[in-house]
Amino acid sequence: MAYENTILHRKFTFFSHLSTSWALDIALPEMGDSAGELISPREEQEIGQAFFWRLQQSTDLVEDPEVNSYIQSLGYRLASNSNEPNLNYTFFVVPDGTVNAFATPGGYVGVNSGLILTAANEDELASVMSHEIAHITQRHILRSFENSKRMTIPRTAAMIAAALLGAADPKAGSAAIMAVQAGSIQSQIDYTRANEAEADNIGMQTLVRSGFNPEAMPSFFEKLQQASRFYGGDAVPEFLRTHPVTTSRIADARGRASQLSVKPRLSDHEQFYLIKEKLRVMTAQDSGELIKYYQHQLTRDDLVNKDPVNYGYVLALIKNAQYTAARQRLMPLIDKEPDRLTYQLALADIELSVGRVKAALDIYEDNQRLYPDDRALTLNQVHALLRTARPAEAAKLLQTQIELGEGGRQIYRLMAQAKGDMGQKSESHAWLAEYYYESGLLKAAADQLHLAAEAAGRNEYQLSKIASRLREVENAMSEMEN
Repeated sequence: MAYENTILHRKFTFFSHLSTSWALDIALPEMGDSAGELISPREEQEIGQAFFWRLQQSTDLVEDPEVNSYIQSLGYRLASNSNEPNLNYTFFVVPDGTVNAFATPGGYVGVNSGLILTAANEDELASVMSHEIAHITQRHILRSFENSKRMTIPRTAAMIAAALLGAADPKAGSAAIMAVQAGSIQSQIDYTRANEAEADNIGMQTLVRSGFNPEAMPSFFEKLQQASRFYGGDAVPEFLRTHPVTTSRIADARGRASQLSVKPRLSDHEQFYLIKEKLRVMTAQDSGELIKYYQHQLTRDDLVNKDPVNYGYVLALIKNAQYTAARQRLMPLIDKEPDRLTYQLALADIELSVGRVKAALDIYEDNQRLYPDDRALTLNQVHALLRTARPAEAAKLLQTQIELGEGGRQIYRLMAQAKGDMGQKSESHAWLAEYYYESGLLKAAADQLHLAAEAAGRNEYQLSKIASRLREVENAMSEMEN
């Protein structure tokens, strides 16, 4: 049985209606905001889910567990200090070199790898994410449709979904829009200056409450504005086209930041720089040039973050199959910080690459004592266990993640593989159905559930679970078709 991702991958471009310009200084909306009457929270979540499903079918998302754990941890830290801390947020990274970020109804926040690589520190990255979170909590996309009084709720929901899905697949988006209402809807989904000012204001408050420096927001945009002077035409960074920055806006942001007091919280800022270098290596096209880049960086007298750069060099050497050199450069980092999980995972990766699977498994087992049930550690360990024909142990680790509420596409796909290797065909098909469902491939999910039922034989308990889940999937398919 094959466990391949059958999603068609295409290049993904973010359109301006998914992002925003930046402003400051606005009063908060009244509690009687009509956006709440326009779309219910459930419909809002369904719109966001539909967009995220289409996004996953249209482009690769970063699936590295360390990168995802980092961006989710940062996102949840900010969200917990937002105006709606109990919303079900989803944070993810798109491997796109353009400097951009976006937010959609339902709590979905995407960050381009190019934005992370451009940010000088974690505070700058957090400033962008807090702004995008504010667009969600203030329901700005929904409020942009307030003037469409003659539109029914289902029609409005369809218009918003069509606009968002159009970013992932312009042809499909245009078809969806034409099916709802003739003509362009760009003017209806564009955020207003008031929306932008509100998001800046509330985003900065979230930033401060989360223990980050509010000066990061104006300094980051000032840096981008200065850099844009050396560009022209289409070469201008995407972020500056979708988030216009003016001198007065930067000045206003600095004025607001100077009036805010920050209570710094404990934070592992080093991890930002390590993740930044990991993304640099992951997204690099030429591994040879990557090696030269790190060799040059390490000769600079003004190099500040030397350990993260050395770590990036280690990953570049691994990518270039220079495992001995990678180990030699990694060991001093481990000697300096033996409990740094990122370094331990890199060492295990080297061991696996040279065929020392047992040594890698020992590293994972040792670190489970220090970081029990860490998602990135567990996923790496599961891959190694499946490679050594130990599916029962892998399934046990995966089940723990699911019970902790840490499911998702990767977990479900690996569980399907583990159950298949254990000879449990019905459960294997059932977990593969969950993988397809999370990917938005509802027909494929239903097909896998039918196969699971066939393989269940006379197991009434298993058949009952499958039948219940199949009804849910078929209902979702019906709603999507409508």
